[in-house]
Amino acid sequence: MMDDCPSECSPPMNPIALPTHISVQMGLWPKLLDRSNGYSIPSMTPGNQFQNEDEDRISLLPDHILLDILEHLDLRTVIQASTLSTRWVYLPHSLSCLIIDVAHFLPHQRNKRKNCTLDQIMAKYTAAVSRLLSSSPSNKQAIKQLQLSFYLVEPYLCSIGHAVGNVVERSETNCLEFTIWADVRHPSYEHSVLLGQRFMSFFQACPAAFRWLTRLILQNLTFGDSDISNLLNTCSKLEFLSLTYCDNVLDPVTGEDTVLKIDAPHSALLALEITTCGYARIDLIHVPKLGKLICANWIGGNPPLCFHNVPRLHNITLRRAALHWQRPFTLSRCLSHTTSLSIMYLNFADQMIWIEPEDPKHLSLIFSNLREVYLYNIFYECDLNWTMFILEAAPSLTNLYLKLSRHQCERSRCEDSAKKINVLWNEASPDFKHSQLSLLEIVGFAMDKKLMEYIRLVMKQAVGLKMIRLLDQEPCAKCDSIKDAGFSSSMEWRFPAEKEEMSLTRQLLVDGFSSSVEISIG
Repeated sequence: MMDDCPSECSPPMNPIALPTHISVQMGLWPKLLDRSNGYSIPSMTPGNQFQNEDEDRISLLPDHILLDILEHLDLRTVIQASTLSTRWVYLPHSLSCLIIDVAHFLPHQRNKRKNCTLDQIMAKYTAAVSRLLSSSPSNKQAIKQLQLSFYLVEPYLCSIGHAVGNVVERSETNCLEFTIWADVRHPSYEHSVLLGQRFMSFFQACPAAFRWLTRLILQNLTFGDSDISNLLNTCSKLEFLSLTYCDNVLDPVTGEDTVLKIDAPHSALLALEITTCGYARIDLIHVPKLGKLICANWIGGNPPLCFHNVPRLHNITLRRAALHWQRPFTLSRCLSHTTSLSIMYLNFADQMIWIEPEDPKHLSLIFSNLREVYLYNIFYECDLNWTMFILEAAPSLTNLYLKLSRHQCERSRCEDSAKKINVLWNEASPDFKHSQLSLLEIVGFAMDKKLMEYIRLVMKQAVGLKMIRLLDQEPCAKCDSIKDAGFSSSMEWRFPAEKEEMSLTRQLLVDGFSSSVEISIG
C-alpha cells in the first residue's frame, strides 16, 4: 500500500544532517575567541585567576561567552568540552538552546554500526537526555529552545517524555521539537500500526511534554481514524507537523486506504507537511490557524485534498510525479472554500500535468488574493498556453514563475508513471488584459518558436509587465553522463549564451510592441 514511484529512501541510521549553525567543530574555537569577533581574553588578575595554575585561557572567559560558544557546537563536542575541567562540568546544563540528536550517539565508523543495536543507542541517548535536562539548585537557566530526535523504541520513551516535561514546565520553553524515527528502515503495514499505537501511548503518557510541543516530525506511522485530530487538539502549542510515509488503518470492510480527516478547531497549527503518505485523500475540515500546506507524492487518487474551514491558508505547495491511476483535476474542485491564498506552488516533476485548465470564473474567488504562482518542472514538449487560465483567474497576480524540464535521464519516471499528454487550452478571453503582473520568470528557456510565442502572448495580455527573466536549465549530472556517452536526444536545446543571440532574442520578443518591459537573459 505504501509503495511509491519513484522510490524514496528511508532515513539512514544517521538520520539528521546537522544544521549549519551547529555543525561546527572544535577548530572554530580560535575564530570565536579572536578579538576581531568581539571576544577578548581577560587578564590574569587575582580576581579572576583560578586556583589551578594550569587552567587553559579559554576557561578564564565568563560564563555567558562560554555558553555562547557551546551553543554553536554539536552535542558530541559540547559533552567533550564539559569534561575538560571542573570549570566546564555544569555548563551544558546552562545552555538556553539544546539540540540532542540521536545521530550523535552512533559510532563514527560505519562498520561498527552493524554491531550496535537500537537498544544500546537509545539507552545512551536517554541517559544523556536525563543528565542534560536535570537541574541543580544553583542552575536557574531556562532552556528556551529544545530539539530532540530519537527512535520510537521502548522502554525509553516515557523517560524522555518526563525529563522533557519537567524542564519545559519550569523553563516555559519557546520552541520544543520532536523528530521521531521508526525503529526499522522499511516497516511492514502491521509494524507501522504497532508504531502508531506506540506513539499514541507515548503521547498520552507524557502530557506535559506534548502540551509544550511546538514542532513534530513523524515517519512510518499508521494512525487510528481520529488520532491526528486528537493530537492537534491536545497539543495546544503545536505549530508545525510533518508526516512522511504515514497513513491510517485500512478500511476493515474494503481493505482499502482511508481518508485522513483533520478536525481540530482548537489547534494552533500554522504549517502542515504531508509527504508520500498512503491516505486516499486528506480532508481539512477545521484547522483555523493553518497558513502553509505542503502535500507531496500522494499515493491516492486526485484531487489529494479537500478543504472546508481553513480560513487563513495563504501558501500551498502540491508536488507529484503523476501515476497512471491519478487523473487530472480542476483546481476549483481541490481548492474550494479557500479564499486567502497568496502563494501557490505546483511541481509536476517532469511528468504528466495533473491539473485541468478550466473557466477562470470558477477560480475568481479562490484566486482573488493570489500574488505569486510557481509552475515547476513542466515537461518540455508541453504547450504553455494552458497557464493563461491561471493568469486570467488571478487579477492580483504580480509574479509568475515557470520552470521547464528537459531531462533525458527521466529522473522522475517509473513503471507506474502516467503517460505524458500535451495540454491544450485556447479559451482565453480575446479582450482579456492583466494590469498587475510585473514579473515573468522562465527557467529552462530555449530559442524555441513555441516558447517565444508564449512569452509574446503574456506580454500582450499583461499590460503592466515590467520584467521578463529568462534562465537556462539547471545542470543535471545524469543527463550530462548520457550526453557524454554519445546518446542523441530530441531534448537538445540552445540557450542564448552569446551577446548576439541575446540581442536577437530580445528583438524577436519586443517586435511590434511599444512596451518598455526589461528582458534579462542569463
